[in-house]
Amino acid sequence: MMPQRRGVIAALLLATVAAGCTPVSTDPDVPLSLQFDSLPSFAVVVGDTLRGGSQLPERIPVQAFNSSGGRVDDGAITLTGIDTASVRAFRTISGLQLVGVSENATVRLVAQAGSLQSQTQTFAVVPRPTALVVGDTTRDSIVYDFTDTTTRFRDVTASLVRVIGDSTPRAINGLRIRFRVASFTASILDSVRLVSPGNGRSITSALMSGGIATVRVKAYPKSGATGPGTVVIEALATVLGAPVVGSPLPLSIKLSPFTLAP
Repeated sequence: MMPQRRGVIAALLLATVAAGCTPVSTDPDVPLSLQFDSLPSFAVVVGDTLRGGSQLPERIPVQAFNSSGGRVDDGAITLTGIDTASVRAFRTISGLQLVGVSENATVRLVAQAGSLQSQTQTFAVVPRPTALVVGDTTRDSIVYDFTDTTTRFRDVTASLVRVIGDSTPRAINGLRIRFRVASFTASILDSVRLVSPGNGRSITSALMSGGIATVRVKAYPKSGATGPGTVVIEALATVLGAPVVGSPLPLSIKLSPFTLAP
């Protein structure tokens, strides 16, 4: 779930030097390039720190480099909102960690080091979710011994929502939900993997998007396995250092042989 990153989305910024005119500083404390990777989450809860796939507070993934390619101390880097509303929506702690201050659907953030400035990244400051719930009530089977291997996986979903009184549940997008394999029928399966539905890579967490967080469950059966069984996946979410109501949330999938009705 680090945790999964979407890769570098901000280009490496290099200081512009006029050939033969402007000398390049060799001081190891002077930043000459800046790299700002994808944020670990695209939302932070009011009063909480930005959390990654492990559900622990996470440092903003920005680094400054000197002329030799060595890292410059984080103290040379600052994080800044680029408009008044963005500035008021968060504060920094421990150097490169963020805390949400007030709700804002689009906070625009840049990193600065000396005369360098990164491309803009955006995130949201959101209200505290009140529950972790099943994102999709459909729970189909994994047909583990069919020659069509597309039957050997199923997507499961969970959702972080906010409900106040009798209000309609509001999904809180941009936060991460962690997933883990809680159990499976060992007489049928050798192993179970959790992967991204998009690229098939192993993951331990998924971002809330479109009202749900999705993980793909892939089953690897034993040779000659028969009979029914189950795989249980747990979804987990933490806010302000405490589990969200409903966490851990069990998500059960049936294991069925092709000879039985799934």
